[in-house]
Amino acid sequence: MHHQRVTIGVLVFSVLLGLFLSPVHAAEDPFPLYPVIDPNVTFWTNIYARYSTTQAVVHDSVHLDIVYEVIDLKPADHPGARKINRLRMKRASQRVESLLKRLAADPLTEDADCRRVAALFGPGADARTFGHARHRVRCQIGQRDRFQAGLVRSGAYIDRMRAILKSNGVPEDLAYLPHVESSFNTNAYSKFGAAGMWQFTRSTGKRFMTVDYVLDERRDPIAAAQAAAQLLKENHDRLGSWPLAITAYNHGAAGMLRAKAAHGDYPHIFTSYNGRTFKFASRNFYSEFLAARRVASDYQRYFGPLALHAPIRSRTVNLDGYAALTDLCGHFKVSPQVVRAMNPALRPPVFDGQKYIPKGYALNLPPHVESEGVSIADIPSDVFKSAQKLSRFYTVQRGDTAGKIARMHRVKLDDLILANNMDRRATVYARQTLRIPQAGESAPTENIAQPTIPSDPVVHVAAVDRADRSSAIPANIPLESPVAQYRRPGPSPADLIAMADVMPEGVPEDSIGRDVGIETGIVSADVGFDRIIQVRQQPVGIITVEVEETLGHYAEWAGVRASRIRRLNHLPFGQSLQLNQQIKIPLDDVAAEDFKARRFEFHKRLQEDFFAAYRVGELQRYRVQPGDSYWTLCREKFDLPLWLLRHYNADVNLAALKIHQPLTIPALESVPENSLDAVDGSALPDA
Repeated sequence: MHHQRVTIGVLVFSVLLGLFLSPVHAAEDPFPLYPVIDPNVTFWTNIYARYSTTQAVVHDSVHLDIVYEVIDLKPADHPGARKINRLRMKRASQRVESLLKRLAADPLTEDADCRRVAALFGPGADARTFGHARHRVRCQIGQRDRFQAGLVRSGAYIDRMRAILKSNGVPEDLAYLPHVESSFNTNAYSKFGAAGMWQFTRSTGKRFMTVDYVLDERRDPIAAAQAAAQLLKENHDRLGSWPLAITAYNHGAAGMLRAKAAHGDYPHIFTSYNGRTFKFASRNFYSEFLAARRVASDYQRYFGPLALHAPIRSRTVNLDGYAALTDLCGHFKVSPQVVRAMNPALRPPVFDGQKYIPKGYALNLPPHVESEGVSIADIPSDVFKSAQKLSRFYTVQRGDTAGKIARMHRVKLDDLILANNMDRRATVYARQTLRIPQAGESAPTENIAQPTIPSDPVVHVAAVDRADRSSAIPANIPLESPVAQYRRPGPSPADLIAMADVMPEGVPEDSIGRDVGIETGIVSADVGFDRIIQVRQQPVGIITVEVEETLGHYAEWAGVRASRIRRLNHLPFGQSLQLNQQIKIPLDDVAAEDFKARRFEFHKRLQEDFFAAYRVGELQRYRVQPGDSYWTLCREKFDLPLWLLRHYNADVNLAALKIHQPLTIPALESVPENSLDAVDGSALPDA
């Protein structure tokens, strides 16, 4: 009899669990709303449609229906807003943590604030409940105003996006995904290099689009929509459901395949999967999509009537050769601002004269061009060039100065300073790489006047947590960094750290002021070969691995398969590169100068894109703790790209950090876009 009662109890529990995990939407809906995620979807709906960026919601990071309080923040354009808001959120979190700590010590305390917090957990909460919750307090900034701005921008693109998704056999409502990724901002850029409305990383983007120094199709909403449709369809084919396919868009398909093998369907993955990189952003990504879909598909309910941007109208001409922007603008009688607005895939080097628009590119032009007597098919042959402009660069050597380098390359010192965004002290360091300006270059694109269409800072609702990002892994290699400084006119950030009072270990110390003496336009990497040798009568170059570089990069730049480089270096399959490791590169299919140019352009593009979206605020002092590596410092503690940590610690061997070693940690701030977020098709800039 006892056995029968147990069996019946298990059966009842199984039925109830099935009801809890099953979707409430109809079976034919490709995007089911499971009861287990309903509180999360409600939370994100409120973030998108109720709370603005001047509010922060203090909540439990696992049980999103537990909201402790909502605090006020300063507007982003208020002087010192970043520091003020960061302090307000920190203090609010600490207040809640203190109340939870008191409840963990005495769940029956009569304190009014404690009783209010305890009531959020229901009658079954005990000391252990509160003790665990104390470590799950999180602040989320509201997004209502940004979501509304994204809705307005979406009008320019969403109809074409829906058509592209439908033509690829995927649900049209996936067109709402950019609300989660970027608020439909064409210039959205994450700290780790995801770009455009659809937030493709470089490695994933290159599978479907052109991503290089001249052209980055991740920033073209239509090209990226086509790529997103292909990637999402591929994810669905591999994983079998849209909730998993959408989560894989953030987390990576490989990670979701492991989760599916361990836990089965989406609801069980959501409740049980604890993958190392399956954190808050990945766990909530599908819920955020459902919330964005709910708000965007019925936006008048949440925002009232909105005047959305009109769909973009354009004419397209395929270029038969390389062409200078100024020549095409002259022929078609349009301004560079118009071309830039309608061709977001073209990168800044095209607009400041470093590079030509590439051969074969489909140039978008205003629809009125041909009606004004200019044929888009009749471009004079002398406009086209036979080859792309080559990048000119120089790696700083011992004893060099900026003036000496300018004289060596027969350029003006002022032009060299401008090309590398150097200050007037023009400090250079050994093993940095400078760009040498070419004749005919214009001022940097930051100085080009832009059309008066409002733009917003780059903001991400949740930190991007993609598992498919690749880079060299950290390793403790006992190799001293060869980087040495020259012509330092004053104390560097590292010098300031050494002079500062010692703070408690493991805690970021107070700021040491604004960015000091580090020019953000100089590539802090040596892109040259250590030496070139002969192996079996073939030229082989030896390089030292820099941050952000992978075997795939080397194969791409050398025009060979990665497996060939593995064999040449006796690297087992699956073994990643290590910072400062020496690698042999076969040069029989590529000229050494071409390889170096591609390597330089890779690092330069990372830097240019980053500093278009972020600026360095205050510099922090930090002393290395046990377990720290440059990887964990960047990805887990300070949310920095790897190359930026290297940039601000040029005289430190990051591969061999020592306990208590001082480091300079830059605090980052989003900056207002200096180029178009989106184009209103009915209000293109005048030609």
